Amino acid sequence: MNSHSSGAAEPDHVEFNPATFDPSKFPVFQGLTDQECRDVLAQATSEKHASGERIIREGNSNQILWFILSGQCQVCKTTEGGGEVELAVLGPGTVFGDMSFFNPAPHSASVIARSNVEVLRLERSAFDELERSRPNLTSRIGLNTIKMLSDRLRRMDEWAHSLLERLEGERHHEEWREFRSRLYSDWEF
Repeated sequence: MNSHSSGAAEPDHVEFNPATFDPSKFPVFQGLTDQECRDVLAQATSEKHASGERIIREGNSNQILWFILSGQCQVCKTTEGGGEVELAVLGPGTVFGDMSFFNPAPHSASVIARSNVEVLRLERSAFDELERSRPNLTSRIGLNTIKMLSDRLRRMDEWAHSLLERLEGERHHEEWREFRSRLYSDWEF
């Protein structure tokens, strides 16, 4: 069984046709030529996952970058009570698994197919192989990923600030200021 599987049937590996792939839908490919995109895609495999299938399990570790070609996935986080809360819904053109792909650590959330989903799967070992032969290409992918993560962090920062503004009490504001100060300067938690 694959480490990303939920215990359900293995995902269906399908033949991927790069000619039908539109890299403009994926910000991670911004600034890459068609040939560079094909070089990256040649390293990826295509899979289909059934609705309800867990593609990434929170707490597991693997370095795989996923590209949603069709369908929807939901990102879920386990609560202290053992339930799950939905954090986001992802659709075609979205990349996930990027945090653990570039910084080996257990996944911070689960990703579950919300509908039947077709994804491309890029293993870190294949990316490393590509990096040895095409370092400028993989650097651009890394920079594009940094832009995507920065945008997510900015939106999360705005959301948290907005939430705290609605809460009563100066204590929350002081905790938030202290957290942000540590986040942007200390880097050690």
